[in-house]
Amino acid sequence: MPDHGIADGGPPTTRSADLHVPLRGSLVFVLAMLFIVNVFNFIDRQIPFILADSIKRDLHLTDTQLGLLGGVAFAVVYSTMALPLARIADRWSPKWVMVGSLSVWCLLTTFSGAAQNFTQLVAARVGVAVGEAGSTPSAHAIISSMLPANRRAMAIGVFSFGVSAGGMLGLILGGWIHDIANWRIALISVGLPGLLFAGLFALTVPNVRSRVAAEPARSMFEAARELFAFRSYRHLWFAITVFGVGIYADYTFHALFFLRTYHLSPGQAGLWLGLSGGVVGIAGSLGGGWLADRVARMHPERVLWLPAGAFALAAPLHIIALMAPTPALSILIGAPAGMAGVFYLAPSFSVAQKLATGRSRATASAILLFGLSLVGASLGPFLVGFASDLLQARFGAYTLRFVLCGSSLFYLWAVAHLAIASFALRKDLQQAQARDAAEGLVPVTAPAAAGI
Repeated sequence: MPDHGIADGGPPTTRSADLHVPLRGSLVFVLAMLFIVNVFNFIDRQIPFILADSIKRDLHLTDTQLGLLGGVAFAVVYSTMALPLARIADRWSPKWVMVGSLSVWCLLTTFSGAAQNFTQLVAARVGVAVGEAGSTPSAHAIISSMLPANRRAMAIGVFSFGVSAGGMLGLILGGWIHDIANWRIALISVGLPGLLFAGLFALTVPNVRSRVAAEPARSMFEAARELFAFRSYRHLWFAITVFGVGIYADYTFHALFFLRTYHLSPGQAGLWLGLSGGVVGIAGSLGGGWLADRVARMHPERVLWLPAGAFALAAPLHIIALMAPTPALSILIGAPAGMAGVFYLAPSFSVAQKLATGRSRATASAILLFGLSLVGASLGPFLVGFASDLLQARFGAYTLRFVLCGSSLFYLWAVAHLAIASFALRKDLQQAQARDAAEGLVPVTAPAAAGI
């Protein structure tokens, strides 16, 4: 019988690029568990932002330090650790990388609540970054092992919905717990449940892996060189990286913008932003995956026009939303811009998975995340925090309104790279298919029972 890579032990007896879980029930269960992991991921990542003003007062921080905390301190470690953890997932087991990652970041989120100064809080957030670095690459590797290329985008979209669901819960729960207790209790309360779920994940999720017989494992640098040989992948990397500068600046300071500009409490701001983020997240994550799969079946070379269009629409709407006179109007106008922040994930990462080989799927996602995090998530929040401190005397409570408008320019920069990537994608997909055929990697077509 062919080895579907679901359990450990024994060499694989089939040679294929895409090994999958053969039963629909197994597929749906694993995807649901991955979604919940991503929810925990973004609860723990988002919650410090709604607590930022209280943390700043309690630990006597500046906006620049908040930017470093939400950006450089987290992003440098996240992006650096994502690559080696992805290689471990590709060579060993994405399931166990996921279990270890979830355990680490939830434990360190709990420790964040006990921080007594900036240094201790940075150290705890660095630990969170180490854990979260292994999550997305491992999840993408599992999904790609379960489904054929033309049906991965929707599954990645379901997983990516955890970004919005987790962000929504992080803002709502964080603001609510803050208002009835304090920021320390809020961090501890969201960290502990994740530790319990890590145990459940370890006990119930099968060890799904994509394995290729008789293939020597490639180094991280060899895998990166192979991927960057594709012009489409290079420009996709640049697009996600520069978009990350704008979107992570907004993630870090958007809640603080609502607190200062509209004079809301953390609980009020968390409720406003959390609910709106959850609604647009459903549309963005699932809509992006649904559209990407359908475009890919007819015109695979046009998939990247989807995120390009989303970014082009998001830029002006983001600026208009920041200038709105009321929080309700700001959220209403900014909804499509917020949708772009998750809409791009399924189309972009599904393209990366098509260009990767079976032995570098986690690495292909990790390299994209490396640019998104190292450059985007570190530079964006730092620039906004620094500019906010610099212009505080002139603009007062409205400083963030004007500074965040500048972040929209990075969305337009990303559109240019996506356009170049799209023009190159047809040729690159043909080269990837020829490579797989030359290496004897025959794509597997999933049976009807395995569909989503």
